[in-house]
Amino acid sequence: MIARLKIEAEDFLRYNPTVRNTLARYKIQRAARSEAPNTRAAIASLRDLCAAARLASDGSLVLQAESAIERVLNRINPAEIVWEELLPDPASRRISKGMILKPYVSEREKGVVFVSFENQMARLAKATDLARFASRYTLVVSPSWCPPHSVYTYLFPRVYPDKIITLISNTKDLTYFPRMDSKYSMLPLYASNWVDDREFRPVPKTEKNIDIFMLANFAKYKRHYAFFRALQDVPRSFRIVLNGQSEPGRSRETILDEAGAYGVRDRFELRENVTDQELHDNLVHAKTSVILSLREGSCVAVVEAMFANTPVGMLEHAEIGSRVFITPETGRLLKPAALGAQLTDFVNTSHAYEPRRWVEENGVGCLASSATLNDTLKREALSAGRDWTEDIAPLRWRPNPQFYRPEDAARMQEAHADIEACGLLIGPAAQ
Repeated sequence: MIARLKIEAEDFLRYNPTVRNTLARYKIQRAARSEAPNTRAAIASLRDLCAAARLASDGSLVLQAESAIERVLNRINPAEIVWEELLPDPASRRISKGMILKPYVSEREKGVVFVSFENQMARLAKATDLARFASRYTLVVSPSWCPPHSVYTYLFPRVYPDKIITLISNTKDLTYFPRMDSKYSMLPLYASNWVDDREFRPVPKTEKNIDIFMLANFAKYKRHYAFFRALQDVPRSFRIVLNGQSEPGRSRETILDEAGAYGVRDRFELRENVTDQELHDNLVHAKTSVILSLREGSCVAVVEAMFANTPVGMLEHAEIGSRVFITPETGRLLKPAALGAQLTDFVNTSHAYEPRRWVEENGVGCLASSATLNDTLKREALSAGRDWTEDIAPLRWRPNPQFYRPEDAARMQEAHADIEACGLLIGPAAQ
């Protein structure tokens, strides 16, 4: 009982609006009292204020944090930013979560580089010739979390000399990014838009033998405890499978201990660090999939389940980008109360959902999204008086950006050398 109370109290404090807003106000007031005499100190204040903006659940409080951020930014000399201090491995020049989508063609036709995750912006900023890179390549970035306020998303536009095309993690980003910097140009595509339908081969519904499937790393924000509490009211005959991986301070044993606190340690199969093939097999054989986090980025697992023709259950008030894909055909929005009964009914009615058909018909996959990105880039290039004679290579997400057609890598070889001349390496190191 004590373990359960501790888990639930911590979760309550983490997501309670009053607590979050109180902490946000404290951080804003603390930053206001700080003199920030130099760039390094101002960046420390910026980090605090970004945390305040992410904490705030009140829109007016977010605006207060953003106003304070603007004042702090005025005290930051871009030339004095030590980007190495913002990176866990400062010596590396490699942007491992990036890829070249189009090579540089001519002075009138830029190439295209795609970079995911905000901290990769700091590595971009370390280029030995950022101006040359920006003059030869259009930059597309993909944020990983909402709200997107971070030292990276605020500082990078201050040194980057051109427009930055940015995807979103949540529809709120369409409002947030333009307020952060006028260089951001928004494109309403999510990280979950790049799922490759070829990865998932749905089985007949009669062959689905997993009643509830949960794909979630072991971090606290995934809220496994809420799932375990719900399992107390789910039939014991249900087969339940969890896939995940350890996070700092949270291991397989942590998850099993939490399940034990709710008396359901023996109610599910827990599989850690599974292969892609095992993950795909679990997804296509699941009758339902569930996500119980309250706030994160777009959550690629949602659309992966849908392409496996597995409907997804998500909390109705969750701030998750892929919530926009939950429809009567693809899944169910769940209420926090009586969750076990809702999950039971979800399983019992799972045959009525057709998520794969919906995502295919509504252009959610990587090919349709690549076409949308290509059309947007082409339109912007032509409107700016530049040429567009070569389309981008379609990309997919597994779990980093990759070429949809492996043969496209060959036409990017010269571009890799060209970008290396700017002091950057794009993409993961060769295995």
